[in-house]
Amino acid sequence: MHRREFLKAAAGAATGLMSYGYLSEASAQIEDSLRSLADRKGFRFGSAIDYQNLKDEWLRNLYRTHCNSLTARNAMKWVGTERSPGKFAFGEADAIVAFAEAEGMKSYGHTLVWKNVPTWVSRIKDAEEARNVMLRHVRTVVDHFKGRVDAWDVVNEPMEYDVAEMRSWAIQNLLGDDYVTESFLAAHEADPDATLVLNEAHLEKAGSNFEQRRILLLKLIEAQLAKGAPIHAVGLQGHFRPGLDKLDEAGVSRFCGELKGMGLSVFITELDASCRFTYADKKFTEADYGKIFGSFVTTVAESANLKGVTVWGLAEKYGELEPKPVGACRKYINLYDDNNEPRSTVEGLTAALNSL
Repeated sequence: MHRREFLKAAAGAATGLMSYGYLSEASAQIEDSLRSLADRKGFRFGSAIDYQNLKDEWLRNLYRTHCNSLTARNAMKWVGTERSPGKFAFGEADAIVAFAEAEGMKSYGHTLVWKNVPTWVSRIKDAEEARNVMLRHVRTVVDHFKGRVDAWDVVNEPMEYDVAEMRSWAIQNLLGDDYVTESFLAAHEADPDATLVLNEAHLEKAGSNFEQRRILLLKLIEAQLAKGAPIHAVGLQGHFRPGLDKLDEAGVSRFCGELKGMGLSVFITELDASCRFTYADKKFTEADYGKIFGSFVTTVAESANLKGVTVWGLAEKYGELEPKPVGACRKYINLYDDNNEPRSTVEGLTAALNSL
């Protein structure tokens, strides 16, 4: 779907959503939810979820309404599953997966290997020890959820933020880029049926630095595939910062076309928007959030084998705040505002899913 078609669909979606009407806080059900749209399209649509979110029935109902997939935001990370060497704890992650299973949803695993590791891992100085610890972690976690988690962010954010450089962190410093190869091989060994994803931030934005990031990631993927790494898909996170940066439609299209040519699929994995920079754009309105979400999805879908979209939370009332406020706003924009009312992002995503 091209931009003109998307805008036409968005207008229709807005009318439809108003006619359906989101009900009161007591009931988040609507006639044509994002989940029902995704189900009809055979498409994956989901949200990040934290363990504590399971304690709120209104929020649980919102997940039931809109999601056919859930991503544990923190519970499956290394710091959440292996805080001490060899001592694994899966209680919170198990609860999230059990909720997903009870509601007929898929579970997307996030994340096996990335820079945020327990302190004991960052203190390792020997390369062979680092390799053994990493492989044990990957195999243990994937095996624990085998048959229940069908896709994994195996390696998350191998590059530094906003620049075209590989990230310097504990395991990478000892193993080099081989940590990527070996992580994917170990995950595939533990669950040959799981879809394995390389997840990265800030690939969708306009600017020469972001174009260089896309080029560097393509080179990394080419090298990894040549070494036999079973990378099946790339995750585009989609953390937008309106007022600071914007979507590079042409750049994303080229990048996704390259991935498709390699036989790789794409997931949009962490879609949200920061409001902290919007003060810099005097023309920015709430409706623009919906345009950002919808345009990103349709741009990727036009040029990639897009398998699913995950938003990084459903309701801002339950979300995190920016640690350092700039201007007047610290929120991450999701689908529902602080009053649990739907934002324009629902309309934008509805139009985008209708276009698939």
